[in-house]
Amino acid sequence: MDTFCKQGDWGVHASAATRLCTALHCRILKNRITCAAFTAPQSVTTKVAQALYGIVSRFSRHYSFYLKQASMFDFIRKHLKVVMIAFFPLVIFAFVFVGMDPSMLTQRSPVVAKVGSKEITQNDWDARHRSYADDARIANPQLTSAMLDSPQQRYVVLEGLVRDAVFNSVIRDRHYLISNNQLARDLVKQPEIAALRGADGRLDMEGYRDLLRQNGLTSEGYEANVRYQLAMQQVLGIPQSTAVTTPEQASAAVNALFQSRDLQVKRFTPDAYAAKVTVTDDALQAFYSANQSRFQRPEQLDVEYVVLDLQHLMDKIKLNEEELRSYYDNNKGSYATTQEQRHARHILFATDASMSNEQRNAVRAKADAALAQLREDSSRFESIAKAESDDPGSKDSGGDLGFFSRGAMVADFDNAVFNLKKDQISDVVPTEYGYHIIQLLDTKPATIPSYEELHERLAKDVKTNMARSQFVEQADLLRNLSHEQRDSLQPVADELGLSIQTAKGISRESSADTPEALKNPAVLEALFNNRATQDKENIEAVDIGNNQIVTARVVQQHPAQVLPLEQVREEVKTLYVAQESAKLAQQAGEEALKAWQADLQNTSDSEALVVSRQQPQGLTAGDIDAILTLPADKLPQALGFEQADGTYLVANIRSIAPLFAEDVDEQQRTLLSNAYTAQVSQMLAAAEAETYYEVLKQELKVQIRAPRP
Repeated sequence: MDTFCKQGDWGVHASAATRLCTALHCRILKNRITCAAFTAPQSVTTKVAQALYGIVSRFSRHYSFYLKQASMFDFIRKHLKVVMIAFFPLVIFAFVFVGMDPSMLTQRSPVVAKVGSKEITQNDWDARHRSYADDARIANPQLTSAMLDSPQQRYVVLEGLVRDAVFNSVIRDRHYLISNNQLARDLVKQPEIAALRGADGRLDMEGYRDLLRQNGLTSEGYEANVRYQLAMQQVLGIPQSTAVTTPEQASAAVNALFQSRDLQVKRFTPDAYAAKVTVTDDALQAFYSANQSRFQRPEQLDVEYVVLDLQHLMDKIKLNEEELRSYYDNNKGSYATTQEQRHARHILFATDASMSNEQRNAVRAKADAALAQLREDSSRFESIAKAESDDPGSKDSGGDLGFFSRGAMVADFDNAVFNLKKDQISDVVPTEYGYHIIQLLDTKPATIPSYEELHERLAKDVKTNMARSQFVEQADLLRNLSHEQRDSLQPVADELGLSIQTAKGISRESSADTPEALKNPAVLEALFNNRATQDKENIEAVDIGNNQIVTARVVQQHPAQVLPLEQVREEVKTLYVAQESAKLAQQAGEEALKAWQADLQNTSDSEALVVSRQQPQGLTAGDIDAILTLPADKLPQALGFEQADGTYLVANIRSIAPLFAEDVDEQQRTLLSNAYTAQVSQMLAAAEAETYYEVLKQELKVQIRAPRP
């Protein structure tokens, strides 16, 4: 039975390592790989393995009698040493005469954007998009791959990456640092966290971590995010604070944004005129001939495909207690319900970025002097902290920081504390906040549940780890097989135990009937490539997210064609009637508009309507703009509007409606007016922040090299 690697070591080198396992000193047990000594660069060994594998594949075609009783892969695996001895010199010979592509050594991902000196690569973009898509699917399972993987949505994700890089660069370069005290003050402003403070004012750290765990968070990750948000407030605080408006400006903006207008409207709908449309064969033929593009069936494909799925691999894995016990022993620390905690106190001699070297040296001298006193008499720690420490949060308590876990403090401070023995006093520890002297007062060991308590969770984690290892290996094998034997998916299905699925009538644009595995834009693009449609080759394997990889091939191609009139007659009739009835509705509406313009008092059979930008009442943004931008001295005035559904709308814009209804009392009016003004101020602040972001992009010479879709 193979032994388990520690957590994180499951991703051994896929099928390339399988085919070269003897050379890489690996052992294979029950199709699982445990590496003993594998230090060569992964990209190089993979490509050498693939090159060797290609030579062997061609050799095997000429000497197929060796493979009568076994597949080509079985032959290679059983006679690996012989194959290596025979063909490895050929690979070296090829490199000598042909040369080696530098990308074999670097395999550098293309740069899609650049922010200052930071490069954002295609791999960065893909990773962020996968994370975004996975989160979006969890939040809304109804979202389809076509929606999440569209070029427009992918570009939005890239713009988010660039935005993060811009602000991270500004935070780092301009030293927008958030101290532990600032972080603590912000955290306790949150009601849920403030409720965890005891009578002595100290935070219940165990309850704090439990609260975060219930929300799927760690203290380190959550606090890092809070630090980032606080730093962002500093970055954007100045430009947002400049968005100040006078009362007159605010009033004008509120009136423009929230103004309503009283209308009298009459609608002329196509349905009301459909019965008046005369339908003849000649009319339908003419409409069909003039609109043939509307009756064209797009190019369609009948395809076969296979899907490699992580969940399917997990379901097939069987475990025994020995394996689970071994995994628990090697990884029990990661299952701790409470981490090791240390109780420390410190004396801070603060520095800041504005200090000169002489000033810093003077502060360091004070710290050294205090340390010398403590070396003589450690019992003076509390009194020296109260007298000299620059940390306002702990000074009055003698520098006491309470219990905290690893990672709660900045790295240098953290390392010093967790390397001290109980009651030991550190040397002077420099950090970004100044110079510290630290004493360890007590420790609490981590709390780790027993093997029996974790049994179910361990089984799930081990299966996941094993399945991921197999997934990586089988994904590589799938890619190689589909590439080497391009005219069939059967070798892939046989080798990996996958079923070949079929789908008919696949178009370039996915629809509700398209299988989920084929909705990915990259899959559809590959299927409609000439290599797939004309040469009938397997497409390159595509990672479609959700731990699934798909490859497919075209079985039959159905060219685009205009469907005959007999086949689409009912559709032609429906569209023709809709077109003609809309014309009749517009004619009637235009006649009514002329009558209203001649006499605005003659608006019979109309309905009263109040419209605004917040309540458009079904009108388009363009219609609302036309209504609200009419000068007050031009009212009343009649206008006509064509609607998207063919309806013609006649409107008499009578007057500007009051900002508040008559039944709204003075107190409510004041509250609403203040709310409107606040909303306008927020919009102006957001506009200022966006303008500042554009300035930062120019300063950092931001380049987005990927084309905007």
